[in-house]
Amino acid sequence: MRLKKRTRKSLRNGVVYVALILLLSGLAYGYKWINRYLQERLTTFELVQIEIQGTHILTRADVLELCGVKPGEKLLTVKPNEVVGKLLQSPYIKAASAVRSLPATLRITIVERRPLAFIYGRGLNLIDDEGYLLPVPRRPQRWNLPFISGVKERLGTLGRRTTAAQALQAVKVLSFMNYMGPLLKEIVAEVDVARPDYLQLVLIRGGARIKLDYENYQENLYVLSEYLDKYFDWQTLPEIKYMDVRFANQLIVKTKQAKRKA
Repeated sequence: MRLKKRTRKSLRNGVVYVALILLLSGLAYGYKWINRYLQERLTTFELVQIEIQGTHILTRADVLELCGVKPGEKLLTVKPNEVVGKLLQSPYIKAASAVRSLPATLRITIVERRPLAFIYGRGLNLIDDEGYLLPVPRRPQRWNLPFISGVKERLGTLGRRTTAAQALQAVKVLSFMNYMGPLLKEIVAEVDVARPDYLQLVLIRGGARIKLDYENYQENLYVLSEYLDKYFDWQTLPEIKYMDVRFANQLIVKTKQAKRKA
């Protein structure tokens, strides 16, 4: 009896052992099959089309050079996070995304920084509404932007937010001015922050100067806009030397002195 029990137990253990071996072999085979399948799929989907949206300053060639991706690569080997990381190295790019779309497309969406004004520091640069310094693009473009002048501090590093408080003040003034509408945006050629007691806007067609208070510039701009829109004779703009809107309940207008004939 004991011999029979031992025999049955040995057979049962042998069957379990064989079943375990077969199971492990099956798993190993399945892993190899899945791995081979994935490798085949990786080599199947080739990148054919790269869609780029949101560019105004950068060209398509600029974006492709930045991200380092070319048609013909294996789509599933392209890592979107790495593509985005490379794109964000450009000072012109504020945000970006990259998405693979089977079977053969990579979609890239870019949010560029929009220049607000020209500013001089170690050469001519651009600055956006957040104060980020941008190099002037090598590709010729038409810019209808004012100039920020009078900044005596160092601007900082291109591609980063300026460290100059004067420049940031000028950015605030221009941003609010643009928010108000097209009237002031179309006639202001320069923001001068050289003086410590007040800042000045320089207008087109004659160079008239508008004196604003640093702290109350929003109220000053509102008064100026109302005056220009409702009461000002635009034919006399070249004759204006300056307007001072810093004081409550009054607006001072100074005309240029007529030149005497010899």
